[in-house]
Formats: sequence, structure tokens, C-alpha cells
Amino acid sequence: MAKNSGGNCYLCGATLGKIAMKNHLLKAHAEEEGGQECRLLKVEGVYDKDYWLFIDVPVEKTLSPVDGFLRRIWLECCGHLSNFCVSPYGDTIGMSRKVGGLAMGTQFYHLYDYGTTTETMITVVGTTRRKPQRNIVRLLSRNVPPVFKCEACGKPADFICERFVEPFDKPSFCAGCAEKREDDEHFMHPITNSPRMGQCAYDGELDIFEFDPCAIAKT
Repeated sequence: MAKNSGGNCYLCGATLGKIAMKNHLLKAHAEEEGGQECRLLKVEGVYDKDYWLFIDVPVEKTLSPVDGFLRRIWLECCGHLSNFCVSPYGDTIGMSRKVGGLAMGTQFYHLYDYGTTTETMITVVGTTRRKPQRNIVRLLSRNVPPVFKCEACGKPADFICERFVEPFDKPSFCAGCAEKREDDEHFMHPITNSPRMGQCAYDGELDIFEFDPCAIAKT
């Protein structure tokens, strides 16, 4: 995999690294006159921080909508249990915790599926103000999808093979080369822009959160 830590701003289209994106959001998009107060949250995979998001959530709302959002954009496959906790497998925080009660700099975790668990780390990095909107969680930025190359031919890859487990890297293959590997047919999973890629039955589904530069141009 060719690592790529850059991401897109969903408000103006800027392409920046993770740290620069946080500063950009706080400087360029944090204040809307008369808007509601929100917490700016950085969300990233615990074991692969190339997958990351920035979202904001009104301070009076609970963590429950954040759980729902993470399921839709990154996680949902079979309706597994999930929760927030102060550390991986530590004390739970609970879905009813108000976002405004989280102090600046607080780090906590989201766990999805207690069998094949996907662990996400969330950090409170700032405060924003936005006009009230229908969606409680607003997606502000997302990483550019990392690029994988086929292990066999070097073309862009479409699948990773879960037959090979850690500590070895999971090989990736284009559709043509994957089709030739009949013994690995049941171990092939589609490449997705998510830290849950290759786990359980996750296939990414229809990515309604894919960055669309044309949508930015129209606003």
C-alpha cells in the first residue's frame, strides 16, 4: 500500500495533511455568525492512522449520533454491538454522554464488534460554530483513499487477501489477478477507505461520503 496521509476539506475542497487540516478547519471554517456551538473531533484508526476524519457535533448532543455516523461511514457490516470507552477495553463512557461535557484535548475510543473489533480513537481538538442543520454530525474532512498496488502485476488493486494474517502484510490484487487465485477466493475482500477493510463481512457498501469536488464548486 502506498501510504497517503493527505485529506480533503469537504467545505472548500482544500487538500492538506492531517495536522494542517485541523488548523485549516479552525482558522477558515470554525465561525458562522449566530451558529450553534460544536466540538471539533478528530477521528482516526487506532492501528492505521492513515484513515481519519474531522467532524463537528453540537455541544448539547450526545455521543449516540457519533456512533451512528461512524457505522455509516466506516464500520457497519452485520449490526454488531459498539460503545465508547476511556481506553481500549477500559471503562465505558456510554452513548448518552453529552459532547459538550468532553474537555478540550480529551482522547477516547470507539469499539465496533467485540469479535472482530475495529478500534477508533477520537480526540477533542477545538470548538466550531455552525448554522443549525438536519444532520447532527457534520463531516468536515476525510483522508484521501490510500492507493494499493497489485502484488502480482503492479496495477491498481481492488482486493486484499485475508488468508495472510499478521505479522505479515496482507497482499493486494487487481480484479484480474484475484480471479486467478482460486484457492484464495473466499479470502478476498474489496479495498475500502475504512479501518474496517477486510474485517468480518465489511465491503464498504455504497460510499455516500466520497469526496465530490463538483459539489464544492457549486456551493
